[in-house]
Amino acid sequence: MKRSTPDAAMLHPDLRALNLSGSRLSHAWSAAGRLARSWFQNLRGLRQKLWYDRPVRTQLLVAVGAINLLAAIAAGGVSILNTRTATRVEIEASLEVAQRFVAATTKDLAAQGKLDQLDEVLPLQLKHLRHVRILVMDTMGQLTVVSPQRDSDIALTPTAPRWFAALVRPKLVGRAVRVVGVEGTNPVVIVGEPADEIAEAWRDFSSLALVWLGLEAIILAALYVVLGRVLDPLAHLSRGMLNLEDGHYATRLRAPKVKELAVITTRFNTLAGALDTARDENSRLYRQLISVQEEERREIANELHDEAGPCLFGITANASSVKNLADQLADGHKGEISQRVGEILSIAERLKLMNRALLKKLRPGSLGRVGLAELLDELIAGFERRHPDTKITHSVRALAATYGEAIDLTLYRCVQEAIINAIRHGKASNITVDLAEDIAPRAVGAKPTATVRLSIRDDGNGMAKGTPKGFGLSTMTERVHSLGGSCAIESAPAKGTTLHVEIPVERGTTPRAQRRELVGELS
Repeated sequence: MKRSTPDAAMLHPDLRALNLSGSRLSHAWSAAGRLARSWFQNLRGLRQKLWYDRPVRTQLLVAVGAINLLAAIAAGGVSILNTRTATRVEIEASLEVAQRFVAATTKDLAAQGKLDQLDEVLPLQLKHLRHVRILVMDTMGQLTVVSPQRDSDIALTPTAPRWFAALVRPKLVGRAVRVVGVEGTNPVVIVGEPADEIAEAWRDFSSLALVWLGLEAIILAALYVVLGRVLDPLAHLSRGMLNLEDGHYATRLRAPKVKELAVITTRFNTLAGALDTARDENSRLYRQLISVQEEERREIANELHDEAGPCLFGITANASSVKNLADQLADGHKGEISQRVGEILSIAERLKLMNRALLKKLRPGSLGRVGLAELLDELIAGFERRHPDTKITHSVRALAATYGEAIDLTLYRCVQEAIINAIRHGKASNITVDLAEDIAPRAVGAKPTATVRLSIRDDGNGMAKGTPKGFGLSTMTERVHSLGGSCAIESAPAKGTTLHVEIPVERGTTPRAQRRELVGELS
C-alpha cells in the first residue's frame, strides 16, 4: 500500500502566510510598474504637447531665450562673487580707517582732559566715514550708538532685497570688531556696516538686469522677425504640399533667397509640374477610356433594344398564338399546352424586365428626351421603391431643362453613386440631395456664366480620415474634373458623409446639349 506524503503547507502552516505575503508584494510591484508606465506616458505626452507640437520658430526662440538666461545666471553669479569680495575689502578698509580715527580722537581728548566730550566729538569727526558703526560700552557693559547717531541715517539708504544681501554680505563683517581703549575711558566698539555698500551693489546689479532684459526683449523680437522671414518659405512649402495633397497640381512656389530653401522649392515645383503633367495625361486617357466605354454601352443598349426586344416580342406573340390555338383544341392536351405556354409567357415577361433594367443601367432611357430634374426624380423614386427603409429627400432649384449630355449624365451618375454608397456602405437612414444653379455676376457684353452645385448628405457610418477612395468615388471625381468642376468629400466616423460637387456651365445662344462629350458610368 502506497503511503501518501503530507502536503508542505500542512507540515508548515507559516508557508501559507508567506505565500500570501509574496502574492501581495507581487501585486504591489505590478501596480507600481503600471503607475510608473502611466506617469512616463503622461510625461511623454506633456513633452510632445509643450515642445514638439510647437512651431519651429517658437522652439528656436525658446532655445535662444534659455541659452541667454543661463548665460545671464552665470554672469550674475560671477558678479555677485566679485561684489562680495569688493564689499569685504571695502569694509575691512573702512574698519581700519575708523579705528585710527577713534584712537587719534580719543588720545587728543585725553590729552586735553575732555574725555567727557567723547560722545559729542566722535560723531563730528566720523560723520563722513562710511560702512562703520561706532558704539561706546559703559561700565555696565551696555553699548550706546555714537555714530551714526540716528538709525534713520541708515534707513534713508535704499535697501537691497534680503536674498541679494545674504549673497553679497561677506562673512568677515560679523567678526570685524575693533576695540580701542585709553586708560580711564570706556571701550569704543567699531563694527562694519555694509548696508550702504550692498545697496549700491544692488543698484548696479538691478540696472544691469534691466538693461539685459531690454536687450533680451530686443534680441528675441529681432529673432522673431528674422526667423519669420527665414522660415516663411517653409510655411509656403507646407501649404503647397497641402495643395498637392488636395489635387491642385498647378501649385507653384516662388523661389526664396536662401540657397538651401531655394533648392527645396525648385524640387517642389519640379515635382508639382511632373504631377500636373501626369494628371493631365491620365485625365486625357481617362476621357478616352470613358468615351470608348460609353460608346460600347450605347452599342450594347442599341443591340438589346433593337435585337433582344423584338425577339422577346416575337416569343411573346408566338406563345400567345399557340395558346389561342390550344384553346381551340378539343382533346385532353389543351390544359397541358396552355400551362406550358403560360410558363413561356412568364419567362418572356421576366426577360423583358431584365432587358429594361439592363438598358436603364447602361444608359438612362430618358436621357436627352426629358429634363434633368425629371431624370433625377425618376432615379430617386426607383431607390425609394427598392429601399423603403431609407428616407431620401431631394430639392432641385433653378435648373435649366438640360446642360448637355455630358453634364446631365455626370450629375445623374454622381447622385446614383452617392446614394448607392450611402445605402450599401454607410447604412444611412436619411439622405438629402440638393441641386441648384448659381448664376455669377457678369461684365457688360460677356456671356453669362453659372455653376451647378450638388450636395448630398447622409447620416450613415461615415469614413475615417485618410480612407482611400474606391473605384466608384475615384471615377466620379475624374468625371467631374474632366468637366472643369470640383468634387469634395467630407466625412467622419459615425457622423455621416457629405459630397460637394460644383460644375461650371455656360448659358448662351448655343445650347449646351450640342456638346457631344461622353462620360461613362460609375461602377
